[in-house]
Amino acid sequence: MDDMKKVGNSSCNDGLLLRMGLNDNKAGMQGLDKEKINKIIMEATKGSRFYENELKKDQQVNQRIERMMQLKEKITTQQLLKAQLQVDKLVIELEQSRNLSNTIVHIDMDAFYAAVEMRDNPELKEKPIAVGSMSMLSTSNYHARRFGVRAAMPGFIAKKLCPHLTIVPLNFEKYGKVSKEVREILAEYDPNFMPMGLDEAYLNITEHLEERLNWPEDKRRFFFKTESTIEKDKGDVNMSAKFNEDGYSSSPMLFEDNTPLMDDHPQQRDQSVENSVVFGTSAEEVVKEIRFRIEQKTQLTASAGIAPNTMLAKMCSDRNKPNGQYRIAPERQAVLDFLKDLPIRKVPGIGKVTEKMLKALGIVTCSELYQQRALLSLLFSEASWRNFLDISLGLGSTHLEKDGERKSMSTERTFSEINTAENQYSLCRELCRDLAQELQKEGLKGKTVTLKLKNVNFEVKTRASTVLSSVSTEEEIFAVAKDLLGTEIDSVAPHPLRIRLMGVRVSGFLSEEEKKYQQKSITSFLKSGKEIGFLRLQPGKSNQEYFTKNSEASPRGSFFDKKRAARQLNSENLSPNETVGGLSRGQQCANPSQGTKRSGLTTSQSVSKKAKSCNTKHTIEMFFK
Repeated sequence: MDDMKKVGNSSCNDGLLLRMGLNDNKAGMQGLDKEKINKIIMEATKGSRFYENELKKDQQVNQRIERMMQLKEKITTQQLLKAQLQVDKLVIELEQSRNLSNTIVHIDMDAFYAAVEMRDNPELKEKPIAVGSMSMLSTSNYHARRFGVRAAMPGFIAKKLCPHLTIVPLNFEKYGKVSKEVREILAEYDPNFMPMGLDEAYLNITEHLEERLNWPEDKRRFFFKTESTIEKDKGDVNMSAKFNEDGYSSSPMLFEDNTPLMDDHPQQRDQSVENSVVFGTSAEEVVKEIRFRIEQKTQLTASAGIAPNTMLAKMCSDRNKPNGQYRIAPERQAVLDFLKDLPIRKVPGIGKVTEKMLKALGIVTCSELYQQRALLSLLFSEASWRNFLDISLGLGSTHLEKDGERKSMSTERTFSEINTAENQYSLCRELCRDLAQELQKEGLKGKTVTLKLKNVNFEVKTRASTVLSSVSTEEEIFAVAKDLLGTEIDSVAPHPLRIRLMGVRVSGFLSEEEKKYQQKSITSFLKSGKEIGFLRLQPGKSNQEYFTKNSEASPRGSFFDKKRAARQLNSENLSPNETVGGLSRGQQCANPSQGTKRSGLTTSQSVSKKAKSCNTKHTIEMFFK
């Protein structure tokens, strides 16, 4: 029995280490003392809420694995053979649809937030630093990574791993400005490039490569503006010779002692051929040019991946980090060779939970993912096993979503515990303000607001609400988010809501067609007041008739149109003492915002609940109250 207990504890520890321990698949984490680092992490977290939450999650994963293994035991040889035939038939279809004609590039800024801070404060250059707080880190430089410090790690654990670690607070305004500079360069190569956060982007340079073939040399020539690391070999103006065959060079911001500085006298620099570099016309040369221009403009380095699709391009950008690039040739065999021994954890979208489940089946590499394709089709959902099949074959998307196709926009903060309603509402408003600014920059409006909360036990909850009229301003977003937050505060009352993370997201963006319609609705709103006033002077026509007619003629009327018309209809048709849904009009209007008061704010939840019980005829009236 004791032996069984030891085995169980060992399995439990292994699972926790997979969740919390060193992930040496990440750039800058290779060759570290994994056992020592994991021991420090376990000692630093044991007994904490973080540890308890990770333990709970791991137990849930173990239960899933147990059910999966039980199902595996019941699979017969005949079922497996049948599945093999079906999956192989699908493989033939997928191979026929394989598209190798696009050149997709993934640009990934190296330790972006940390690199910006080191650039702006040279004293940090030789120190291990991380950006974030004691609660959570957003990134770390490569000096810190040698101690096992990484992104998405609580700062207090990082300090145990590296006691002399410097933690710099986040400055999104500064990072946003640098990101804009990088994006201006990327747009020249693909106007429809797809940004992924502030430090990543996908480009399709297929068209650019075709155009570039006809470009004269002068159009591909760039002059040095900084003492770039790329400029080390002064005697050779051929850019290709300044990189090794994988396009790798040491990053000035992360490793070199001679941090590149802007020339004190740029006007005196000789705009001559000796002080310039000419790039070629191949995909590799284009990406070297992009990275060179980024470094010259921002003094920061970027890594890049070049491949026939987005999935492969992202994996390639990680191959020679930092400040390197890698390309998979647009050939089927080259793709399969790249994937053959690639660990599944290196694949975008495969996290620690999926990794553990696949590891239980003996699957560690992408080639093993393909070998077990029939078994996976019997154990996982269709969406999951087909995704695994695409990964094992190296198939991915070549379509880059344009800005207008963006699905959502969000912002969130991690912090030390906040447990007062006043501070929570204040933070919520601040997040709504930041999000509103970003939405308005992009000209986006959405109909769904989502609130994300992580409590002190590290449990995450999301609550969403969809409104009739799209939102984009601080007040509009906050009006919805505060009610969602209020619901959560009420749910734990009389105890305080104790949280360590809050986020707000807006989704359900309007299409271009809907935006045009909404512009017209402003005019419609103004007209509706005049028309209703005019109708009051026409005794032969009732407002009920007007409302019905306009509802039929404009089923997609704006929020304001419906609200105004409903109120007008109500004021004309109901007497002061007439009852609706069991409540008199006087009762309903006595305190329309009656509800639980929180830090000077009120909610209309009680009214909303009453509205549900009203007669169908008057539901719209109650809603707008």
